[in-house]
Amino acid sequence: MSVFDFFRKKARVDLDAVVASLVKNEIIVETEETAEKVLPYVSKIGGKPNLPANFEWPVYTSKDDNVARPLSFFCQINLKEIKDYDKDDLLPDSGMLYFFYECESFCWGFDPRDKGAAKVYYFENIEEFVPMELPSDLIESYSMPEIAIRFSAGKSYPGFEELEYHSDIDCQWEDYDEVLEKLGVSVVEDEGKHKLLGYADIIQDEMLSECERVSRGLYSGDPESYREIPDEQKADIQEKAKDWILLLQLGTITKGSFEWMFGDCGMLYFYIRRQDLLQKRFDDVWFSLQCG
Repeated sequence: MSVFDFFRKKARVDLDAVVASLVKNEIIVETEETAEKVLPYVSKIGGKPNLPANFEWPVYTSKDDNVARPLSFFCQINLKEIKDYDKDDLLPDSGMLYFFYECESFCWGFDPRDKGAAKVYYFENIEEFVPMELPSDLIESYSMPEIAIRFSAGKSYPGFEELEYHSDIDCQWEDYDEVLEKLGVSVVEDEGKHKLLGYADIIQDEMLSECERVSRGLYSGDPESYREIPDEQKADIQEKAKDWILLLQLGTITKGSFEWMFGDCGMLYFYIRRQDLLQKRFDDVWFSLQCG
């Protein structure tokens, strides 16, 4: 073996070890076909959310036409149901999480003015909650049908697009994909699964720095605007981007003849800062929408 071959093999072994160490636990969310109605306190997609009787339904005023529209209810997650799958103990032990998104405006999440187009609510005590009627002005095609869901534990690895935020290893995407395949991870794009935690299944580009930039009021959809940011601020954004973690990823929703797709086979991602999650603060969750 030549010296060159020795160091190349060593670099590959190091890459294998580094990638293997980046594994995160995720909670896979799968839909279930059932003729029975989902009980009010159970996790589900769509239908009527179980909420406080005095809950004020969220609305978003579009930056394009200045019209206020109700957000669509996408899912509720009973945290007791997924406790056994939260291997890293990141989520609260009890209570309910609710996820909303305003479909008509179809915001992407890279503009600070998109704030409010997606919302997450958390309630710890849900004993007195009631099924909430959907707003009368919510367009029918933006009302998700009620779908039962089940959970399972899974493992995930970062997409190559965000690898730099999790490791300082230097490699090419072909080498990274090869290591993932050796770990039993499919590198073929799937149709977009629903899941909690873990790493996002990225369609376009990493979203960690996007979340940090937009949360600071900086537009994230134009590369030219990024070049104007002072180098010191750029460095701080890159460092603070590591604080953001995936809370929920939603793909295409189907039931019978109903299909809701985020653009062309896209996905909606909800991100939260790790410290906010551990302190049960969900008012500063940010979102991003990507499609092919």
